[in-house]
Amino acid sequence: MKENILYAYHVLIDNITEYREYSVFEYKQKKYYFTKWKRSLEEFQELLNLIYELQIRKIPAFSFIINVEGNYLTKINEDLYVLVEVDNPLHEYGLTDMLGRNKILRLNRKKSMLYRNNWKQLWSEKVDYLEYQISEMGKKYPIILNSFSYFAGLAENAICYLNNLSLSTDNLPVVLAHRRVSFPNLRLNYDNPLNFIFDVEVRDVAEYIKSMVFINEELSYIELKAFLDISHPDFNSLILLYARLLYPSYYFDLHEKIINEDEAEESLLKVIDFIPRQEIFLKKAWNIINDYIPIPSISWLIEKEL
Repeated sequence: MKENILYAYHVLIDNITEYREYSVFEYKQKKYYFTKWKRSLEEFQELLNLIYELQIRKIPAFSFIINVEGNYLTKINEDLYVLVEVDNPLHEYGLTDMLGRNKILRLNRKKSMLYRNNWKQLWSEKVDYLEYQISEMGKKYPIILNSFSYFAGLAENAICYLNNLSLSTDNLPVVLAHRRVSFPNLRLNYDNPLNFIFDVEVRDVAEYIKSMVFINEELSYIELKAFLDISHPDFNSLILLYARLLYPSYYFDLHEKIINEDEAEESLLKVIDFIPRQEIFLKKAWNIINDYIPIPSISWLIEKEL
């Protein structure tokens, strides 16, 4: 990859760290990473416009770097790559930082390639696609084969939770969200335009709290209560929040990495072993939310002796 970067950007690199999906290096005391562009060209143009708007509003975001031909995208063989300048990547954002940023940038609902707010459709398509994968290659992945039905069931619960409620999100504000927000929430992820999408605020909050459960379960309850106290979400927002807590994105993300050979299958064992604690979290989270505004329950989960 050194040769490709030298040719495309006229940057001579001494050391470069290669990962499966990206390459990381330093040049003139600045950090960069080079990775494949996996989304559409239309989305890339929207991201360029978005980064420009963020810069005007002084909202932090990493920048794409132009190559020697004056393009942001660099073609290598049949793939497109992008170079991103990464400043202070280990700076950590907390919940109040996230909510404060959302107050600064509100988006209108004009048509955009960056919207990811049709959760029911996206989740249904994801489950169907992964079920097809398992039918084709399940025997190769026994841990996935033996665990998938439970997590697919959680996903179906989340979908049904939304389907049964005639939920309207038309009046919910749209914010600059992220495909995933994890805990700890590092700038490497949160200010990375490759992770930017448009969605409702509770998406990032749910993903942040959901990932926190695996590291500090008690803190996840504190942060959930803090979100309720700070943001005062309405009924519809809370339905979306709880549906997102139910949806096992952490499992499906690992599933895909395993199939793409970016993770060992054994990495799923930690998630599987954590099922009892996850169910306790989901029950306690429902109780916390229900004390704030009553929301429907998932009967098998709420009534289960844990």
